Amino acid sequence: MTAIVKSVILSIFGDEGPVPEIVLINEPEGIRVYKKDSIKEITGNALDLGALLHISMKSVSLLMGEHLYQDGDAEVDSIKFFGILPFPDIKMDGLTYFFLIPDREARGSARASTITILVSEENKNFFYDNMTELRSLIVEHAVQIKKMLTQDEFASVMVDLFKEINDFAERKVGYPLSSKRNLKIVFAGLDNSGKTSMILGLEKKYSKLAGGVQPTKGVNRSQSIIGGISISVWDLGGQDSYRSQYVKDAAELYLFDIDLLFYLVDVRDKKRFEESVQYYKQILQVLSKFEQNPPIIICLHKSEASQEPDSVINIRENIDAAKQLFDGVSQNFSIKFFETSIFEPYSLASAFSFGLATLSPNRDIFRHQLEKLAKLANARGILLVNEKGLIMSDYTLDEEHGKLFELSAPHFTSLYNNFERFISGKDKAKKAVYVLENTYVSFHVLECTEYNVYVLAFLNDKKSIDKIETHLGEFKKNVQSLINENL
Repeated sequence: MTAIVKSVILSIFGDEGPVPEIVLINEPEGIRVYKKDSIKEITGNALDLGALLHISMKSVSLLMGEHLYQDGDAEVDSIKFFGILPFPDIKMDGLTYFFLIPDREARGSARASTITILVSEENKNFFYDNMTELRSLIVEHAVQIKKMLTQDEFASVMVDLFKEINDFAERKVGYPLSSKRNLKIVFAGLDNSGKTSMILGLEKKYSKLAGGVQPTKGVNRSQSIIGGISISVWDLGGQDSYRSQYVKDAAELYLFDIDLLFYLVDVRDKKRFEESVQYYKQILQVLSKFEQNPPIIICLHKSEASQEPDSVINIRENIDAAKQLFDGVSQNFSIKFFETSIFEPYSLASAFSFGLATLSPNRDIFRHQLEKLAKLANARGILLVNEKGLIMSDYTLDEEHGKLFELSAPHFTSLYNNFERFISGKDKAKKAVYVLENTYVSFHVLECTEYNVYVLAFLNDKKSIDKIETHLGEFKKNVQSLINENL
């Protein structure tokens, strides 16, 4: 039996707090089942009583918030989160699913619960590389657990889950588990849609843009560092003579195992919208054939403002028309539109940030923690940003504020970094405050083990700045260990 998966744990928030209700451990002779009252019998294993209590406490407490369900305002089925949590004391990492088990006798008529799959630290990429399959297995069995009442029924479902996970892991035994994840990001679109220029803009290689960019012939594949993240970039040349290779002849090479797809549309060339949609549909058909469902970012490119009023109106009409066309053929895929331009670098960073954030296994946890902080500080929105200005996660009151904050984050980060270079002495600035008419923007530095991250808050009044600082320590404590698990 494979040793990739060490244990699977069901934790439930009971009368005495979060406790391990069912613990399953992979042992040489098979799966060993421990129920809550027999956990003390575990010996000679890193997963002793203290470690198991810590896992339950950390997984349940980090993801739950009393305002979420204990007041009875939320639907039980609407509250569910995934996250990858580090447990350095036992040198393991856990893929955790947070959900609610209905219980009329509990506060809010539900009990906070988690299912945690544990692997050793060196095998944590087993989670990243198989996230879709593992999430599906966990959710399928969590639905059954919600209907159960007895501990024996819980144990039976958990054993079935562990067996299926073991079977899946055994099929992956020959698969090399890399120590560092390699993302495959594809940029596609018709010729002259701006793919190569966008990549150069993201890499900040503006000198190459100045001399003009030649059309990509075939596929330009490269390893790149964008925003401090190592990725494999696939720039698919958009000429008609090459497109059939991507969707027919060699689709397995170009479109298989994609983590993220950027599809670019030249919004200034409306005559080619239909041609672009047909190519886009072919790509979706190939992805469906491969049972792949990567996040798709549709960049409505070359959308920079024009000096001519009539041109502005035409571009706006083209953008609306493109959205309608592409949205209409994107059923069963998760898509997001961004208006981008190489002349507006922050628009590129915003689109790329959002795409990467969709790949983070801890995006739900970050957003949950940002929501708690925003409500405590009465903030319109709060963003978690890395040193390169890429948004790791965000929470905003509405979509309109969200768009504004996405575009603003790279600007404020760059502004802070530029000022910070000129501050002498050991004590660097840990906070900056900007005032824009009736909006206060506070910028806070969180010093983490590997690198710093920034909390950017958009506030209604000056008093809210103090509220942010009051609760920032608790926020940092909750997310610091997760920062390094993020992309």
